[in-house]
Amino acid sequence: MMRQQQGLTLIEMMIAMVIGIIISGAVITVFISNIKSSTDNMKMARLNQELRGVMTFISDEIKRAGYSSDSTNSAFNDEFNFAAGSNCLRYSYDENGDGTLDADERFGFQLNTNILRWSNNVTTTDCSDGTWQNITDTGIATITAFTITEAPIGAGTININHLNVSLTGQINLTPNIATRTITEIVRVRNEDAS
Repeated sequence: MMRQQQGLTLIEMMIAMVIGIIISGAVITVFISNIKSSTDNMKMARLNQELRGVMTFISDEIKRAGYSSDSTNSAFNDEFNFAAGSNCLRYSYDENGDGTLDADERFGFQLNTNILRWSNNVTTTDCSDGTWQNITDTGIATITAFTITEAPIGAGTININHLNVSLTGQINLTPNIATRTITEIVRVRNEDAS
């Protein structure tokens, strides 16, 4: 006559527990890896979104540079200045449409301690004055480079000003640092240099 088993032996229970712990460990490892990957993807998306949003603002502002409701007034064009290596762009446009260059119609972008800033009252060419507002967030992106280079295109006797605007940002992804650079070519619409 066969004996019916009434329970598990101690060895069988220990083997089952070890197998369960191994499976649980593998599931937890996969779960943690997925969370880290998702977090890194979200950080990269935020970095790209931050750079793209700032680049759109810069591009829109540069396109306005030099505009005046009085076409004979060149004062707005004369304010355009980007000194190579200065990380500062200064420009102006007739914001209120009166044809006169007012103090609050001198604008600027400046890279200062890994933050890109904007001002609407810049009077010095090196951007050392003005009331500056941060337009990037160091919690999202550390801005490491802001460069503008001229790329004029000849059209007959007129050179049409195009600027290559480049913005580089970084974000910490444990244990690495991710870097993205975006570049845009912007036409200064209100300034044609002969």
